[in-house]
This record gives sequence, C-alpha cells and structure tokens, in this order.
Amino acid sequence: MSFFTGTIYSFSLNMDTAVGVILPQDSRKHRGIEELHAGITPRETSKTLILLHGLSDNYSVWLNRTSILRYAEDYDIAVLMPEVQRSFYQDMKYGPAYFTYITEELPQLAAELFHISITPQDLMIAGLSMGGYGALYAALTYPERFYGVGCFSSAFDLRSFVEDDEIATRKELQGWNNDRKGIFGEPPVCPQSRDLFDLALKNAKKSKTPRLFMTCGTEDFLYQSNIAMRDLLSANSYDLCYEEWSGIHEWGFWDLSIQKMLSFFLP
Repeated sequence: MSFFTGTIYSFSLNMDTAVGVILPQDSRKHRGIEELHAGITPRETSKTLILLHGLSDNYSVWLNRTSILRYAEDYDIAVLMPEVQRSFYQDMKYGPAYFTYITEELPQLAAELFHISITPQDLMIAGLSMGGYGALYAALTYPERFYGVGCFSSAFDLRSFVEDDEIATRKELQGWNNDRKGIFGEPPVCPQSRDLFDLALKNAKKSKTPRLFMTCGTEDFLYQSNIAMRDLLSANSYDLCYEEWSGIHEWGFWDLSIQKMLSFFLP
C-alpha cells in the first residue's frame, strides 16, 4: 500500500498546494497475499475517493486521525486528500478558486499522475463538517460526476456560518469573521447558489443524482441542520441512507462513519 504526500501546481489556485494520495496497487491484499474485503475484486485502475477535511484541519488529518489507509487497502480504492485551507470549498471573492480546483482540476491531475479512475461510476467524494458541505456542494453542482457522496456531521447551513456573527464565538472558529469576508466579500452574504438547501430543491428535478450517505451524532452541535437536510432530501426522493447514533463532533465518530460509508457504497 502506497501513501504519498507532496505538492502539485494548480492553475486554478495559481500556486503549489499540498495533497495526500493513497494508492492500493502494490498492497499485499491487491497482490493476493492477504484477502480484500468480502466482494471486492482487485482492479488494474482503482476506484477513487476524494476525501475532504474540516475547517480547523488540513489535508493530512484523515490519515493522522483515522485508519483510512487500512480501509483503502481493504476496499482497494485510491484516496485523494486535498488542501483547501478555511475556504469552505468556495471560489473565494478575495482568494483562490478552491471549488474549481476540487471539482475540475484535481481529478484530472490525479488521473494523469496516478492512473486512477475518475469516471462517474468509479468516483466518490466525502468529507466531515466543512468537508461534508464541500462534498454535497460538489455533488449537487455536478451530480453526473459522482456515484457516491458521504457527508459526516456536516456544516450544511452555510448561510448561518456566513451571516451569523454569533457563530464565530466558538473556539474552533476563531478568526472566522475575517475568513468569511475573504470568501464572500463585505458584508459577507451567502449567495443563493451556494445554499445547499436551495441546491437540493433545484436538483430534485434532475434525472440523475448520486447516492448519498449521511451520518451525524445526536449530541453534535450541527445535529439540527443535518436533520433538516435529511428531511429535505428524503421528501424530494433522493437516494439517501442516513444514520445517527450517540456522538459529538469528534474523530471517533468520523472514523466509524468512513467505515460505514465504504461498506455502503462498495460490496
């Protein structure tokens, strides 16, 4: 099993940017020395998961805080872990175009450099908190590009993060008042096109939408917005699997969530 960290030059961002990449082709399980997860058949070109970090994290956090390396080996998938700073996966008003990078440039670069599959039947995207927003934002904007989307303890209610001054009093959001001005301008206003609740309603009329897997802890401070999104998606006939259990906004919950997601999307 190979894991690489390094930098790539992004035209979307106009700079070098960090990325972590897991590749399964040389693993013991891929080569038949150990068994893969039940039902998984090794492929010459791997299925791919784009895995997104949260607001107070960076690209390395999934590797450091979960066993994603082991899960990728079990399921024989490649994993891309990009860096987006505290951008909320937006093309910023006064900063880099992170959404364009994540959805347009990164998949193409990864396919060229690492020979992994980014075809719609092979590409998943998932994330936690801010990354859960980013994953659903990407999938609702380009529903034809992904077959699976995972959202864990997600910050779905972007409008409150952008327009509510009180939310920045949380310790992990120190400095957010300045960040949001760089992303959305001043005064910071969430455009309707970035509101996931509006996007979900519009996309419900489309013939193709990806499968969705959502989790949230019942004691999580984002629980109510996750329930609101669950109910909206369910009412509009999205292909949604939602799971909740006792938990807060922490890595033990997300480590279990990524296992459940992979088990759900992969045989």
